Amino acid sequence: MSDSLCARRHCFVVEAADEFDAVIRVLTPFAVQAAQLASVTMERGPHGVRIRIEADGLSSQRAETLVQRLRAMRVVLGVAIGWRQAARAAA
Repeated sequence: MSDSLCARRHCFVVEAADEFDAVIRVLTPFAVQAAQLASVTMERGPHGVRIRIEADGLSSQRAETLVQRLRAMRVVLGVAIGWRQAARAAA
C-alpha cells in the first residue's frame, strides 16, 4: 500500500434503523475488510441512528466496497463517505 493511501483517513457516515444490533451489523463489513478503525461514534435521532466511522489504511477500492456492502444491508438507510489526511506520528 502506498504511503499516500496510508495517510488517508476515510470517514463514513451511516444512517441506520434504530435496532438493538445496528452498530454491530454496520461494523461487521469493516472487520471483514480488515479496516483499521480510528473512531466510531453513534447518535440517536428521531429517525434512527447516525454512526460515524473513521478508518485508516483503506484504498479507494476497498472503501467503495465497504460503501456497497453497507448500502446492501437492510438496517442501513443511507451512507455517505469522505476522506481527510490522517495525522502523522512524530518521527
